[in-house]
Amino acid sequence: ERKAFIFGDPERGIAGAIANGVRETAAGSIYDEIVDFANYAFNKAHAVSYAIVAYRTAYMKCHHPHEYMAALLSSVLDNSAKVTEYIGECREMGICLLPPDVNESEADFTVVGEDIRFGMVAIKNIGRGFINALVENREREGRFLSFDDFCRRLYGKELNRRAVESLIRCGAFDSLGYKRSQLLRVADKVIDGVNDAARKNVEGQLDLFSMGAEPEQASAPALELPDIPEFSLRELMTMEKETTGLYLSGHPMDEYREAVRKAGAASIGAILADFSQEGGEHRFEDGQLVTLAGVIESAKTRTTRNNSLMAYIQLEDATGTMELIAFQKVLDTSGAYIKANMPIVVKGKISVRDEKEPQLMVDTLRPLTDADEPAPGPPPKTERTLWARLPSRDDERMKRIELVLKMFPGDERLIVYFEDTGKRIGTQCLVHDALIGELQELLGAENVVVR
Repeated sequence: ERKAFIFGDPERGIAGAIANGVRETAAGSIYDEIVDFANYAFNKAHAVSYAIVAYRTAYMKCHHPHEYMAALLSSVLDNSAKVTEYIGECREMGICLLPPDVNESEADFTVVGEDIRFGMVAIKNIGRGFINALVENREREGRFLSFDDFCRRLYGKELNRRAVESLIRCGAFDSLGYKRSQLLRVADKVIDGVNDAARKNVEGQLDLFSMGAEPEQASAPALELPDIPEFSLRELMTMEKETTGLYLSGHPMDEYREAVRKAGAASIGAILADFSQEGGEHRFEDGQLVTLAGVIESAKTRTTRNNSLMAYIQLEDATGTMELIAFQKVLDTSGAYIKANMPIVVKGKISVRDEKEPQLMVDTLRPLTDADEPAPGPPPKTERTLWARLPSRDDERMKRIELVLKMFPGDERLIVYFEDTGKRIGTQCLVHDALIGELQELLGAENVVVR
């Protein structure tokens, strides 16, 4: 192969290094390195083992795509980034991921017709014991006919309010025809009714006055649903994200597709995939200026060495999640828009350091709803005053408050009250949910109030 590598082999269509402008000595040196590397990295046992794994998985994905992808998803349940990646792959393959369902879901991801059903193990606050009891009961007694039927049949099988609420919030009862808003309103009442009925029906309990006659069985009251509207699609998706780590009914970015297109935003998944592939990146590079659009998953602020603020922001689009880093200049102009579930468009430079996943150093940040505007306008004014309480004017947290306030310029009022002297100081700011949250985290919720 050395001869073919250096001089080419016309019969196999190999041009060779020299024909491609590489000197013979350099090509020979490169081939020597290939041989040295092959002596330990490509021994036959290693190569054949990987070839077999690659062949088998390719065969399964080609001929049994639904079963293969269901197994793949089940294998990475504790890695939401991988789950998101593989769900995207399912979408590319034309496979639909169905939400959790008490009458369809198993513990792991399973194939249902031409689709894949979400596994219940991925739902928060639900243990394997409860899932096994649910599946066993369903196999023994048939499908659950109603919400109260479900609660009655699983009474005593690790049934608890947290588990039931998680099932409701992720949509596991949707196929029974209920609104999630209705079930969340009546869940406690139904569970209490089932518990009361079960206590009255304790096996072997005798009625003193009936002298051992067969006691009348108590039953839980019939389910009465309040006539209330369903949550908005955005609220439903937020519930799903909180309980499963994923958006199932859609994605918050769906309604902004046209705005994303106009902004010329790159997909996060494409950037991450490009930097993770063997041989290095091809489409993107370190320091490249790009535009991203997505929903803020979370944000944390930190104080730098020079006593200014910076923020670490997790931005998510339909293809993946990337960490953004924003410094004081961006926070001064756009800090009010950095809050969970906020759709934003950002411009900045890709940063790849220390073998970490790519980050974005933010130059500008604004709401995605303002994508067609030259600059974000000021948030609407509200007649509110934010009050904060500190033990004294010398409290070290006062410096932190002053820094945080730089992120929220506005015409409303913040008043800080000092307990030791009874004095107060005031300043202008934007009374924003993100500011309130920062102060509550810093001072405690009992020391922050809006009036």
